[in-house]
Amino acid sequence: MINETDDQKLHSGPVVAASLPLLLAFLTLMVSHHISRLTKELDNVVHSYGHWIPGSTGSGPTGSIGSYSGKETLALGVWLVSWLIFHLLWRKQDFPLQAWTRIFVIGLLIITLGFFHPLADPIVLFIADLVGAR
Repeated sequence: MINETDDQKLHSGPVVAASLPLLLAFLTLMVSHHISRLTKELDNVVHSYGHWIPGSTGSGPTGSIGSYSGKETLALGVWLVSWLIFHLLWRKQDFPLQAWTRIFVIGLLIITLGFFHPLADPIVLFIADLVGAR
């Protein structure tokens, strides 16, 4: 019989710690996209996070990617910071992977549906009216 120590045992925490930040980054991308569509001022705020990316401003034959650079920067930042935090917290934890897989797939579907404007716009506009962002 092999006696496994805590360091030799495989834990499921790193799997969850690696996949949850993907959902959070995807959610950040969706939310920042809808925020940037509300007003030109909010679009400029989102765009300001990505001014460091080549091609984020300018004109010419290749044009400008505009506020998309800020959306990607925000999503990348959320992914990196949350992955680091979750990895440090959950590297020796065990989670039920079957339940996590269901949560992950459902979350991915919901966030994907959030990019479809006919479904998301009524919700986005309702929230924007509540907080006075329009």
